[in-house]
Order: sequence, then structure tokens, then C-alpha cells
Amino acid sequence: MLIINVCSLNYASLGQSVEAVFTQTTTQINTCIANASKVHFVGHSLGGLVIRAYLQNNPRVFNGNTLGKVVLIGTPNKGSELANHLNGSWLMHIAGGVSQSLITGSKSLGNTINELDINLGVIAGTKASTLTQHYFKGKNDGLVSVESTKLRAC
Repeated sequence: MLIINVCSLNYASLGQSVEAVFTQTTTQINTCIANASKVHFVGHSLGGLVIRAYLQNNPRVFNGNTLGKVVLIGTPNKGSELANHLNGSWLMHIAGGVSQSLITGSKSLGNTINELDINLGVIAGTKASTLTQHYFKGKNDGLVSVESTKLRAC
């Protein structure tokens, strides 16, 4: 009999520091995968960065064939042009450290996490929002550009 345990992480990102989110999610992931023979990850948006950081900081997941599939959906791997636009605003100040880390460039959270040598799938949306379209140069989902979701191998 195959037993599958699906865990959904529960964390707040508004008003939180990156370190607080990573600490909280690491505890949840460790609890979820205890005694697992195979671990698959699926993350949406910030969740994809949480996964990348977890895998970077917890290499024990790689022991043997423990690591299964990893899929990132709409993850701002290189930041978000929309975050650039909001950077320095009162809204971004209230949103906190996590939101502020989603700018593009070398200080972007996604750019501070190593690109791991693993099989990883990236899915990006192309249904732009009329409210945010003018902040992007190329295809985007209204929050993240397709280019920004890409990692080196994409």
C-alpha cells in the first residue's frame, strides 16, 4: 500500500522578514517529510523561493533518491518588476521585508538563493493584468514576468 502525505505550508508573508518566513517554513517542511522515502515539492510565487531556499539550506533531502519532482509556478526567481515600481512606497514599507525582497537585481531574494543542480520545472503565466501591464516589458501574469521566472537552465 502506497501512503502519500500531502502538506500545505501555512505562513504569513506580509509584515514578515525573510528569515522569519524561512524559519517557520523549514520547521513545517521538516515535520512533513519526517520518515518520507520520496519528497516532491510544488510552490506558487513566494512558495517557490521557499522551496529553493529550503533545498539549498537542507541538503540532507538529497540523500539517495529522496528528492522527487520540484515544480515552481509563477515564482519571481529574478524578482518582480511590479515590486520595483512599489519599492520605497508606503505600501511596500507596510508589506515588510519579504515583499521588499522581491525587487529585481542582485539584491532580489531569488538572486540570493543558489540555483541548485536538480531537475526543476518552472511554469509561468502570460495572462497580464490591465492594472499592472505597463510595469512589464514582456509577457507576464500581472505580478511576475515570464523572464523573471526563468532559472539558468530555462
